[in-house]
Amino acid sequence: MAKVTRWVATRHLEVVVDKEPWRLPEGLQQQVNQYWDGLIRHGTPFFRGPVLSVRQVHEEGSSVVIEGVLTDYAHYLFSRQLPAQHPYQVRVLFAAACLVTRDNWLIAGVMNADTSRPGWIQAIGGSPNFDDIVDGRFLPVSSARREALEEVGIEIPPSRCEVKGFTQDEMGRIAIAVSMSLEQRCDEIINDVRRYLNALSQDGTTELEDVLGIPIGPSGLHVLESQTRPVVRYLKAIVRGFYTGG
Repeated sequence: MAKVTRWVATRHLEVVVDKEPWRLPEGLQQQVNQYWDGLIRHGTPFFRGPVLSVRQVHEEGSSVVIEGVLTDYAHYLFSRQLPAQHPYQVRVLFAAACLVTRDNWLIAGVMNADTSRPGWIQAIGGSPNFDDIVDGRFLPVSSARREALEEVGIEIPPSRCEVKGFTQDEMGRIAIAVSMSLEQRCDEIINDVRRYLNALSQDGTTELEDVLGIPIGPSGLHVLESQTRPVVRYLKAIVRGFYTGG
């Protein structure tokens, strides 16, 4: 399967979440549970929290409706062993908190060693929690604001947040890009966040090891492509989408 990540620019996006969580066949559920129990025995730092998976995407003109269903982190991790087209493959959907500084840089995170993607460069953000789903609708702005506060210590008012579009890869996984406008320059934000991460690390492990700035423009793609550390593909698509506007 060819690796392709597309960018879809839209401000009219709705995510409808099934009322019931994803029910797995008994045999598969047992395998997931056994897999998770094995991780626990080996001292995994992971938490078996909620994960939102894509069912279908409906695009009509400039409007997009995404159907999703809730599962859990154990199912997600286990499903990475399954074939790409397996009916119970988890196709993750989440809100990417795209922190954009006053001088037009995007702030990205470097994942800590105790995460499922150690050392990877990706957008701020992660799986939704139950408070991000209201009346059967996933609220990407609420999720992105919560993640920005938790991961980098920045509280951003809703008035400075806007859905710009989403990325989708060949597996069907989706990152909803929430642009979050900051008043400070890139260097100021990075210094503030590093102090925040250092303070958090005194009490335990942080999700992020560090942050870096990516200029929004062709030079930003060069920054990402020249990294020695791995970079999630959706981040490149977001940077390209933000500067092309489409």
